Amino acid sequence: MGIFDFLKKKEPERHFDPTNITIRDLGKGYIFEYAIETWTVTALFEYDWGDDYFTREFVIKNGTTEKFLHLEDDGGLVVTLSEKIKLRKLGETVCDYIDENQKPPKKIDFEGTRYFLDEKSPGFCKELDASEWEELISYDYLDEDEQKTLCIEQYGEDEFEVTKGIIISELAVSNILPVADTY
Repeated sequence: MGIFDFLKKKEPERHFDPTNITIRDLGKGYIFEYAIETWTVTALFEYDWGDDYFTREFVIKNGTTEKFLHLEDDGGLVVTLSEKIKLRKLGETVCDYIDENQKPPKKIDFEGTRYFLDEKSPGFCKELDASEWEELISYDYLDEDEQKTLCIEQYGEDEFEVTKGIIISELAVSNILPVADTY
């Protein structure tokens, strides 16, 4: 180390191998390809489910469409690609059940598919840059083949957000490129 080396700007360390960027390395501003389309990560959310168990969700856009890429690693990586839908799209029966019981039913028929409640998880969520966590209960549904997903997130007593999606292979996301100033 030379006498003036301390004046040199220290280059930030990469948190990944630039020759082998995987879906686990995604960050805000990253670009990747999925289903012959180019997607950009526009936001990153973190979920805290307690007991040091966290999951991540990326808001992604391809120019016209916004979707969510959710990563859950509970011994094996599960990647879900989903999009928002209105609660009322689940039908009058589901909406009435939620109004009467303050929670969704155990089975939901939607767009010709029957979804079964797989997991009810209380936790907290925040955008990565935000300081405040928001409390939620996530009701996660799977179809019989465990390939289609439906998720109802409850915030407070009366606010519900719904997403429908599919489970994809992590290898379906390819050609991942980081933002120039983050590597």
